[in-house]
Amino acid sequence: MFRLNIIKNLTMAARNPTLRTYSSKVKSLTIGDKLILYGDEASPPVRFVQMTASILGINLDFRNVDLFGGENKTEFYKNINPLQKVPCLMTHAEVLVDSHAIALYLCRRWDTEHVLYPPGDLAQAHCDEILFYNATTLFPIDSDIYTKFFAGIPASKERIDDWLKALDFLENRLKNYEWLAGDKMMLADICAVATISTVLCSIPLADHHVKLRRWFNEIEQQPFYNINKRGLERLMKFVTAVKVGRFQPGGDIDQN
Repeated sequence: MFRLNIIKNLTMAARNPTLRTYSSKVKSLTIGDKLILYGDEASPPVRFVQMTASILGINLDFRNVDLFGGENKTEFYKNINPLQKVPCLMTHAEVLVDSHAIALYLCRRWDTEHVLYPPGDLAQAHCDEILFYNATTLFPIDSDIYTKFFAGIPASKERIDDWLKALDFLENRLKNYEWLAGDKMMLADICAVATISTVLCSIPLADHHVKLRRWFNEIEQQPFYNINKRGLERLMKFVTAVKVGRFQPGGDIDQN
């Protein structure tokens, strides 16, 4: 079970102005509102949803789907999510199968204080813009790089250039805003940091990504980022296994 450490969050919030917009209490969910999240914490979209829920004070019933063990390809999981991808949220006997849709659902349903998703059409459009940019540009590059890496194919110079150019857009964005969608941390930042931190495990920021580096360092200090760290540690275990020749797709490297 994934649970929010709300007391720690509020204690940190008193010392860090960025955190003072956190939800003041854990949300009360009815029986019908039970939220089951299927996922693997090595996946940035899964971490995006988990961090969103943590900030909003939402308890998730987390069900691990081991991507490296091929559990997403089983008939059991296929019956839950025919796309066989993670994350997948089950609620009210309904299923949501995209991290951006899941995070927006959590915000629209429970973010009554506009902690992560702002009021106003234009403010929401700025936030949505980054969500779409992640879905169409950032994460596809991330996915391509790691899919090939685990197949024994290193990232090409062209793909690395694609990634750095994608980050240039965010660097320029931060010249106009303190955060990616405005003057405070919002859903856009949580979404982007899950993907960016994952690729940073393999490709460092360019020297000219000064504002992006400041932005990233600020988010790293937030209590909810421990969720992201945990997932990155799991991912790096498999990255290391590839580098030393111990990775077998569909196998458990802990058995060796």
